[in-house]
Parts: sequence; C-alpha cells; structure tokens
Amino acid sequence: MNHIFRLLAFLFLSLSITAQNESNSPYSRFGLGDVQTFSSAAQSAMGGVGIASYDPLYINVSNPASYSSVFAQRFTMQTGGIHTTKLLETSSQNQIVNSTNFNYLMFSFPITKFLGTSFGLLPFSEMSYSFSDINADPYADLLFEGNGGLTRIYFGNSISFNKNLSLGANVNYVFGNLNSLRKIYFNDENIFNTKINEDINLNGFSFDFGMICKFKLGKWNSVLGLTFDNGNEISAEKTSLIETFRSGGEFDLIEDTISNDKQLGGTLELPSSIGYGLNLSNYNWKIMVDYRNNNWKEYKLFGVNDNLENSNRWSLGFEYVPDKKSINKYYKMVRYRLGIYSSKTYLNLRNQQLDEKVVSFGFGLPLKRSGSLLNLSMELGQMGTTNYDLIKESFARFKIGFIFSDIWFVKRKYD
Repeated sequence: MNHIFRLLAFLFLSLSITAQNESNSPYSRFGLGDVQTFSSAAQSAMGGVGIASYDPLYINVSNPASYSSVFAQRFTMQTGGIHTTKLLETSSQNQIVNSTNFNYLMFSFPITKFLGTSFGLLPFSEMSYSFSDINADPYADLLFEGNGGLTRIYFGNSISFNKNLSLGANVNYVFGNLNSLRKIYFNDENIFNTKINEDINLNGFSFDFGMICKFKLGKWNSVLGLTFDNGNEISAEKTSLIETFRSGGEFDLIEDTISNDKQLGGTLELPSSIGYGLNLSNYNWKIMVDYRNNNWKEYKLFGVNDNLENSNRWSLGFEYVPDKKSINKYYKMVRYRLGIYSSKTYLNLRNQQLDEKVVSFGFGLPLKRSGSLLNLSMELGQMGTTNYDLIKESFARFKIGFIFSDIWFVKRKYD
C-alpha cells in the first residue's frame, strides 16, 4: 500500500503543476478573484456541507474539530481533481470556457485515542479572466486580463474531551500571486497605446477554529458544528508597471516606461467568518445543513476594500446507503448523494449583489477489502444575470476524489 500512496501523491502533484487554466470568470477581476469555499468531491455532491460532519471515513477540513474522529492506527489520504465547463452570457454574446485542475491533497492520522491531526494543500482563490470593453470609452478600446490565485497549506489538530465534545484548530499558510493587466488602445494613431500591469505577492498565516457537539435527537444521531475565523492580516507586495506601446502583431513594441514602482510593507486584511451546521444520521441516512457568513466588508488590500459585500451561503445535503455491510450486492454499499446550496457572493455590481445557486449529486463507490472510496460529484449552477449589462455564468463542475485509508503497524494476513 505504501508504494500506491507515493505514486498517487506524485501523480496529483504533477497534475497540479501541469493543469491548464483557461479564462474562467470575468468576475474574478474583483477582490481576490474566485474565492472558494473548499469542498471535497464527497461534500460537493451534498451541496458542500461539512460543518457538522464527524465521520472517521473522511478528512473534513471544513471543521477542524472533526480530526479526532479518525480511527485508531489508520492513516488516510484524500485527494481529487475538478473539471469545469462554463457558459458565459451577456444580452448579446455567449462563450464557452473550460478548465481542469488538481483540487486538493490532504492527510490525517490519530496521535492518541483522543487526539487527531491533519495537514494538506488546498485552493484558496483563483483569478483567471480575459475580456475587452469597446464601449467604455469613445476614444479607446480596453482589454482586461488577469491570472493567478492563492493557495492554502494547513496543519490542524483536534481533541475529544469525551464522546460528545471535540474542539479543533487549523494553522494556515496562505500564499500566491495575483497579476492584472489593463491595455488601452487609442483610436488616434498619433497617441501611443498604454498598458498597466500590476503584480501582487501575498503570504502569511491565518487561523480558524471549530467545535463539534454530539447528542441524540429521538432516533437520530445528531451533531452540532460551529466554525469561526476571526480574520487575519497577511503581508502584501505590489509592483506597478506603466508603459506605452505600439501593436506589433503578436508582440507589443514598447515605446517608453512611464513608471515602475514597487510598494513594500502592504497588508491584506482577510474577513472574519462564522459557520453553523447540523447533522442528523442513522444507519441508512445522513441529512446535513450548513450556514456560513463571511464579513467581506472587513477586507482591505493596501487599504482598499474594492466595494465588497458580506457574503453568506446556505447548504443542504443528503446521503443514503442501502446497506453498509452488504457482502454480495455491491450497489447496496454505494453512497448515493444529493445536495443544493444558495449563496450571496461578495460582488455588488451596478447595485446588484450577485447570487449563486447550485444543485448537485454524486456517488461514493467503496473499494473492496479496504476503507477506501472513489467519490464522484456533479454540480450544476448559475451565477449572475444578463440584466443591467452584467454577465450570467452557467456551469457544470465535475469532481473526482479518492480516499485511501490504511492501517498502520498491522501486518495483513491476506491481499
């Protein structure tokens, strides 16, 4: 089993380097880009729920208090990838774009009977856009491009004080680069075109906390979950380059450098957030609901808020397993999942706060003779509108995830 872990880790790390990012969303021009509420393939199939999940089969980074649920002597690796197809629509045009990415890599294991730990690599945000605006200025055409994103490396611990109460915390290292380019093509040939390139490097530590409380509610096993992030400040550096140029086919012919400034000692103020979750389960069913609120009005990058709004998200998910212990009928061991979520994003454009609505479904396919799972999910959703000269994004997101679990220090008597 060890050589399988090494091979899979190598494959997915390679995928993270070679994955192709295409122009995903013009809306990622604002703030930190497309900020992602992380959810694994299993969670995505259930609407992204996870705040009240306390399952030894999964690594649940949505609530660090869950790490103490891992089985004794069991090492778990969880990884996955994502493919997204988007239809971008305005009142007069449409475009289809695709992207495929490595999505996450996580590990967990118990330290003692009451203490569990987890660490891994997760996406935090993605910036990827390219669009033009020929109507914004009667004397020039504008081109906007951007790329980059932020990544999160986390390390967390959880402790169970008794069978019903667990507390946990994550230490996160957030880092990455955001690059934006604006080109101004003047209609007068006697005026040099201008391009403005901004490159922002970000890095620093953040912290988030979680609590899980288990209890009985009639015939249901119930879990209440709470998560909290008090907002954190990380370091920021910005380089701004302004140049004039003439178009020369595939390449710009630089005429002059107007300015080349570097701003050190800046900060990014991340928002505080709070989340609540409820989980009801029995032998066959699992029903979970989450609510998250993020105070993006607290966000500032070099002292600028970017007019972001507070965001919130409701999620509801279901999982049904006919018979977890079935021996002869494989389909009875499959985990059938369904979910929805609705969110108010942090974007407010033309006095319209953008909504995102998603329905999802998927399966958890057990791998025989192990505690491992192959998870598949599909999310179908929409964000934005074609009204008010805005853009509507309709998308399909397919995720594939693997949960590999093996027992430490126990020699198997069979393969």
